[in-house]
Amino acid sequence: MNEVVITGYGIVAPIGTDIAEFSRRMFAADSGTIDIRGRWVAPDFPIAAAAVVPREQLGLPSILAHQPPASTPDSWRFACLATEQAIHDLPPGHRVDAIVYATADGTSFDAIRESFRTGFHPDHFAWETTQSESGVGWLRALIEQHGHGAIPDEAVIAINNACVSGNQAIGTAFRRIRAGQWTRAVVGGVDARCYADNLMNFHMLGALTTADVPAREASCPFSNDRSGFVRGEGAATLILETRHAAEARGARVLGAVAGYASTADAYRLTDGRPDGQAVVQAMARALEDGGVSIEEVSAISAHGTSTRMNDRLETQAIKALFGARAYHIPVTSLKSQVGHSTVAAGALEAVSAVLMLQHQRLAPTINYRGHDPDCDLDYVPNESRAAALEAILSNSFGFGGQNACVVFRKAGP
Repeated sequence: MNEVVITGYGIVAPIGTDIAEFSRRMFAADSGTIDIRGRWVAPDFPIAAAAVVPREQLGLPSILAHQPPASTPDSWRFACLATEQAIHDLPPGHRVDAIVYATADGTSFDAIRESFRTGFHPDHFAWETTQSESGVGWLRALIEQHGHGAIPDEAVIAINNACVSGNQAIGTAFRRIRAGQWTRAVVGGVDARCYADNLMNFHMLGALTTADVPAREASCPFSNDRSGFVRGEGAATLILETRHAAEARGARVLGAVAGYASTADAYRLTDGRPDGQAVVQAMARALEDGGVSIEEVSAISAHGTSTRMNDRLETQAIKALFGARAYHIPVTSLKSQVGHSTVAAGALEAVSAVLMLQHQRLAPTINYRGHDPDCDLDYVPNESRAAALEAILSNSFGFGGQNACVVFRKAGP
């Protein structure tokens, strides 16, 4: 089997619209959550806070450069910008075999494909095409424009499976590359839906916090005063390829994907089994898939949503799998800083995990203000800290009792 390594990454997130800014602010314990009343929603809207990408800092990717920013769908602007960052050091002529991307949008790209067959020009198809009609075709167009080959239809895969989608996109490509079906793939996720209708949907489920606190303090995973998650948005893209291909082109290896597993218990539409057994199985199988022992896990990038139920059940599952060692494994939640971007969350957290492995430093769980007896692990409260990191287990759990876990390893020789 092939070893699968990460050779490129890019991000557009509430705390940074490129890797350098995101890394700096993540380790500095910054928050991307803002007060959205009177700006994104009505002044009396029931939800006061969301973690949004600062649009004023964004340019346009090359594939959309002729378009006014205001007329470009946010999700594909984010995804294309993150992807351009990720492929920046991939020279033209090095083929990308596949795209696997988590998105809440549609997947039709006939117009874009036809424009490339006849010679790309923006006038060859209607730029009024809706976000749901364009889908991941923009990413394929961008990759082809940069000289990385024509990607066949069957190798352009969009995943929309709620909060586990980002990890499932990574896991799908990882397994195919490891098995020798693909050599190189672009993976990631995007979500740009911090608008009133989407916020209201989650509010009606009772999932979002309405706490009367400053916006930056609203997302507080594992803290005793947590009351719901903060909606977030963003995009993250990674390049996965075989180590052989990476070394053959002299690429810098940023990290490795070691293992992946997913489970589903179909317990209820909006949550999983109260005993957390499917979560335990997903974590255990991901470690087994990667040949990583419990003793080798250096840290856990938690799903950590800041809801009462999720944080308690995730803690319970970690203790069920790791036993006494659970108390010696740092557990960190990026959602404390960037909110919950649902479909894209696993992709953003993958970039976070790679950065932690590179810098040998743990990102913090900010806004931790009080101990919950049901959440009694080391959550890296409020400040980052140096650590010896070899392997990070990244968790994503979602509606319908779905669970997807990825194991990342430090880049080695």
